Amino acid sequence: MTILIRCDGSTALGLGHVSRCLALAAELGDAHGCDVRFAMRDPEGAGAAVVRAGGYAVDPIAVDEWTDDGGALHRLATSRSARALIVDVRDALSRASLDAIRASGVLIVTIDDGSDRRLASDLTFYPPVPQVDEMDWAGFTGRRFAGWEWILLRREFASDAVARASGASDPGSAESLAQQGSPAIDILLTMGGSDPAGMTEFALGALELLSMPLAIHVVVGPAFSRTCELIDAVARSKHAVQVSHAPASVATLMRASRMAVASFGITAYELAACGVPAAHLCLTDDHARSSSALDREGAALTVGVFGRVTPEQLAGAVSHLMGHAGVRAEMARRAARLVDGRGARRTADEIVRALRQ
Repeated sequence: MTILIRCDGSTALGLGHVSRCLALAAELGDAHGCDVRFAMRDPEGAGAAVVRAGGYAVDPIAVDEWTDDGGALHRLATSRSARALIVDVRDALSRASLDAIRASGVLIVTIDDGSDRRLASDLTFYPPVPQVDEMDWAGFTGRRFAGWEWILLRREFASDAVARASGASDPGSAESLAQQGSPAIDILLTMGGSDPAGMTEFALGALELLSMPLAIHVVVGPAFSRTCELIDAVARSKHAVQVSHAPASVATLMRASRMAVASFGITAYELAACGVPAAHLCLTDDHARSSSALDREGAALTVGVFGRVTPEQLAGAVSHLMGHAGVRAEMARRAARLVDGRGARRTADEIVRALRQ
């Protein structure tokens, strides 16, 4: 079965959509033998490069983000004999376009979609964020899945991988956490695949307000473009700072960290799956509301929206977590039990089940 995934990633947009779609593609291909292809607006951009590095073909969609690309997408789905179309975009693609593709017999799947095109879905998947129940679902005839168990993460973040590594059956258990040993990294600082807003430098500056000596590990993604600014921030720091660019295994670094400072997005759920207490900086109010789901469960701290958060506020949140080992341990247990990292596997199973029906 050929399955077409429509998503984009770039320095400006970030790589979160690409990351979770690659996680789903791996499960569809490896577990179910599907032929997965990607349709992307910029076939030569950072997102497409990451997709090709994962071993997938990229078909170009030659329109800009303000133009409904439904016609081109329909033609592509037809020419590739696609049985399903998975959509994870934030652009002008319309509900009417997806309705037309669905009417041609293609299964429509949407991922974390807040627009009305979700109403054209056969299947739609969401993390357990408050916005889902607030949407108007009138006219929806598909199936909706929302919860911690549907978060799309790469296999390295799955709890069974942690259990195998630690020898414990429950990655959130005291036994598993104890077997991980003393973390080598005090604070993991990671702001996603591109960080166009410069949150990395802001966070490093905020950590300068803390008097305690810290081992800080900065992770920047493959689309990161603020190298000069980062070099300056690291040079000014009084802490011991290491930088990794697109490391082969982010999960390994996460599990070696006492806590993290991260931008809300896929990274926040990856940290939760690894049982890492985290303080979230959010790019938008919508991201802050989504982050609040983890905050309410005691699995992370929502510091606030970048641009309205002061360095003192971020430093205060970090100081609180670093100064209370018991709080961090409880947050780690709660986080690891919420997100087991097997959402991509479950989602792939549901898609293939729907195709076979």
